[in-house]
Amino acid sequence: MSIYLISLIVLVIIMLTYLKIAKRFEIVDKPNHRSSHEIVTIRGGGIVFPISVFMFFIYSGFEYPLFVLAVFIISAISFTDDIKPLNTSIRLVVQLIAVFLVIFQLFPQLPLIYSPIVLFILLGGVNAYNFMDGINGITASYSLVLLSTFYYINQSILFVDSDLIIFALISVIVFLFFNFRTKALCFSGDVGSLSIALLILFLLFKLIVFTAQPLYALFLIIYGIDSGYTLISRKLKGENIFQPHRTHLYQQLAHLKGYSHLYVSFLFSFFQLGINYLTIFHLLKMENSTIGSIILVILTIISYRLVKNNL
Repeated sequence: MSIYLISLIVLVIIMLTYLKIAKRFEIVDKPNHRSSHEIVTIRGGGIVFPISVFMFFIYSGFEYPLFVLAVFIISAISFTDDIKPLNTSIRLVVQLIAVFLVIFQLFPQLPLIYSPIVLFILLGGVNAYNFMDGINGITASYSLVLLSTFYYINQSILFVDSDLIIFALISVIVFLFFNFRTKALCFSGDVGSLSIALLILFLLFKLIVFTAQPLYALFLIIYGIDSGYTLISRKLKGENIFQPHRTHLYQQLAHLKGYSHLYVSFLFSFFQLGINYLTIFHLLKMENSTIGSIILVILTIISYRLVKNNL
């Protein structure tokens, strides 16, 4: 327990120090007509996420080196982008390199024919997670639900080193304290949302591969539906999908309906927690679990459409 307490203290000190540095050098988000905030807010507070991964790396004796290198690469380019916006092509190339490293860590002998599929899922998932980071508390609370779920499962089947999950959980809790507020002290920034997304997907794929059970993908269904539906809708309308917008369901609930950021973040995390519960304690124990999961996905999509169409 002492190492966890030390890591908690270190991450709090790092966060407080970063807030001062970011304020000094104006690493901030300034509100505009598409923003979800109304005051200038420090950007990049999610830097504690990759730092927690590096702390685990040292403590574990350098476990999962390719994955940690991927986190470093994607965090470095994302933090640079948080400071000064970079060309989309540059970001994409670096993200591709990071995702390839994760693939090599997860599947050292993956047949070449399957590589594009895994690459597409990982790259799309990382960016979808980033696109969902638009209101106070949503990334941290959603990540808290997922990491807690992984930790619970890991206690019985040990698909990954538990310390990786614990160090990440500590960083998320630290960030929550500064972000889960009506007026957040800082935002995650791309450095936070992309690095935690890479970690979440790494854990998810490790779990799926270890158990040979793809139904665990339901752990990302809430984010998957909102980001996927919105992306397809915008693409069909000919919009630039990389431009900021307010068409995600979570954004419309906050802006059109006027619900507080924290309430919407809680709702998204709560419903994902409910689906995780159903998956672990019911779907995976069913004889026809595939049919059950398909029904769950269909019902979730229908519910999503009903809510969005009635806004």
